[in-house]
Amino acid sequence: MSGENENNQLLHLLTENLQQLISSWPILPSGIWNASSVMTALRHLSELTRKSRQSGLIGVTGITQAIDNIITNVYQNAQQPDPVDIDRLNQLLNDLQQKIQSIQQQRDTATHEQHDVDLIYLHNSNPSDYVIIEAIQNNGWQVLSIRNIEELFESNSFEQTKVILIDTQYLESVDQVNQVLDQLSEEKNNRSELIFLTPDCDIEIRLQVLRTGVTQCFTKPININDLILSISKIVSPQHEPSKRVLVVEDDESQANFATVLLNKGGLKTLSITNPLSVLDAVQQFQPDLILMDLYMPGANGIELTQVIREKVELMPIPIVFLSGEDDMEKKLLALNSGADDFLTKPVRPQHLLATVKTRISRAEVVFSAGSKGYTDHTTGLAIRKILLRSLDCSTQQTPNNNNTQSIISVRFADPDQHRHSEIYTALLLKSVKVVNAILDANDKIARTSVTSIGMLIVRENAAAIEQFSDTIYKLIKETLNKLTTESHSGKFGIGLAYIDNSQEDTDAYLLQAETASLNAYRQQVGGYLTHKDQTEVLHTEETSPDQFQQQQFNNALVTNLIEFKEQAFSATNQIIELTPRPAPATDIILISDSIFLTAEQYKLSDKLDQYICQYGLNFLGKAALTGSAEKILLPISAQAIHSDTFINFIKSELRRLQLVGTGLIMEFNLPALAKDLKKARYLLGELSSLGIDTLLGNFACNETAYKVLAYLNADGVRPHFTLLKADYEEINDIATQIHSLNATIILPRVDSFDQVSLYWSDAADYVQSSYDF
Repeated sequence: MSGENENNQLLHLLTENLQQLISSWPILPSGIWNASSVMTALRHLSELTRKSRQSGLIGVTGITQAIDNIITNVYQNAQQPDPVDIDRLNQLLNDLQQKIQSIQQQRDTATHEQHDVDLIYLHNSNPSDYVIIEAIQNNGWQVLSIRNIEELFESNSFEQTKVILIDTQYLESVDQVNQVLDQLSEEKNNRSELIFLTPDCDIEIRLQVLRTGVTQCFTKPININDLILSISKIVSPQHEPSKRVLVVEDDESQANFATVLLNKGGLKTLSITNPLSVLDAVQQFQPDLILMDLYMPGANGIELTQVIREKVELMPIPIVFLSGEDDMEKKLLALNSGADDFLTKPVRPQHLLATVKTRISRAEVVFSAGSKGYTDHTTGLAIRKILLRSLDCSTQQTPNNNNTQSIISVRFADPDQHRHSEIYTALLLKSVKVVNAILDANDKIARTSVTSIGMLIVRENAAAIEQFSDTIYKLIKETLNKLTTESHSGKFGIGLAYIDNSQEDTDAYLLQAETASLNAYRQQVGGYLTHKDQTEVLHTEETSPDQFQQQQFNNALVTNLIEFKEQAFSATNQIIELTPRPAPATDIILISDSIFLTAEQYKLSDKLDQYICQYGLNFLGKAALTGSAEKILLPISAQAIHSDTFINFIKSELRRLQLVGTGLIMEFNLPALAKDLKKARYLLGELSSLGIDTLLGNFACNETAYKVLAYLNADGVRPHFTLLKADYEEINDIATQIHSLNATIILPRVDSFDQVSLYWSDAADYVQSSYDF
């Protein structure tokens, strides 16, 4: 389906949904609401909202959300609407009809004369590009579509256009574009804004974009709604109200100083010197941020923060402390009370303004995103995080012996073969539609990757879950058979994992189901494949599945069928991380996708650690012969702290290869080491005496972790993956704390650059050089 046809179909469905809403509307103005009528209206509204977002129709989305809010507020409060509510609903419905009619008329009568052009789009004619063009036109803007840089400079619209969208394949020509735009800005006081669209999550491309001075870059598949909102702010800018800051400071001179500074920065302020009046001031002034002193008579800032945070409606307001307090424990106590930041006096005016504005901006983004931040924008499904949270909750609840819980994964492609995300989005939507029809109210469904969905299913017994799995296999197979095209064969796989509380890490259940679905996809299993079935298909009559797997793992270590993937991390000296994985030729099935958990299960941790060390030392020896200054990073299991032979083995290998340990880094999983810190400290001390550096993985970057780092005297850390998207202040604080303990920061390996905040590029000592997609 071409991008244009897809957008036309969305607009057609939009009109259909509007008619469905109108047909269910009469009950609403009657003032006598019942559950059936309200739920019907809300269902049609939800479809209108989803489709308008897909089309980038921000005007339609705004109206449908306003209608939804009125209906929901009245109904959830168990009330009947008053005349004001009914008049407002009728007005909004009229606005909605006019808006959709206007869009249709604009499409029918749109002109493409260059002097009317609002935007220029320099692209390479992919189907998804036309979806973007249609969405722009649907919002009443004229767009000029061009395909090479020469056309851009020759266009008569180049001087008047407000926005230029550019695919990153034309990145090398941006300096030339900027030069012309700068010249036009001097001559006519008019400069177009550049927005980049990139098909790849490549950090090098993203950095190149930033270095051109362009701050907006969207990665495909584009969230059309977000793109249109960004364009709207440039093409049709609206007046932005002043941001409001409440200053709580008992010293009047200090309060005046902060107020004058913030006013000069374009912020509206109110200062109070009586801390006990803070709630009244918040209610009347409605601040976007509270700037507060720590020590005040009557109540200190920590107590006031706790009182403010007790009120749910005040939770979104950022609280920043500004105090002369320099004690780290006191600062942490203030932050733990619910504050968002802590600035120590004296503070530079630019620092104060930047912190306040950044916190307000971030809070507004989070507040406006709301639950949308947990929704996949292309399908409307919940994201992986929501499914994992539901999984956590389900395992923490008191077990119900009458129910059986499971995770089901449905996969539509191999992870390495998902270049056409639009295709899989369409397959997911069609499949989810038929699956939704048989889901129970308490079941959860989410998009877990580009090519897969996951479900948390609760039934009365295992037989019911297996029947459900059989049913969705038949429904999806029937659906995909109708959709089979040259770009997709109709293949899919279903994996099932039972939640039996055998796993400490609940994420393991989803990983088990996903591994089973991948194997089902590759083997084209007719039906579903359970996590347990994966091993059962491998065993013989004489050997149990566990014995077979242990045998396979041991044989792989003996025959060198454990391979290593190399990943470079750049700094002054390069680090090469060597990650062990079973070779494809083996039949090893990893437990929770972890080679170390698998080795521990089969009591082969010592053997695996020695295998890794031997390979790493050989690698280091070869590098030394070539004069390379590269360091080698090896992951080692936490079981090494209990081994009587690990240190002696390393010493013997160093003697054999006539090497010293300098240049070798060994990484240990900190949560696993924490079970016996005394033994861990001894092992790390022995490694240090050999010149080997040590690294603590999955480092939580909290007060306890810092104390453990100081106790173990490790040389570096790898922050926990949940901290990779932290904001500037948190990253800066983490780096300060770790570097003060003379430790380095090596970021954990990730698959794409957008999983890591760009602020880490300055804070971390070693960052990943390239990424897999």
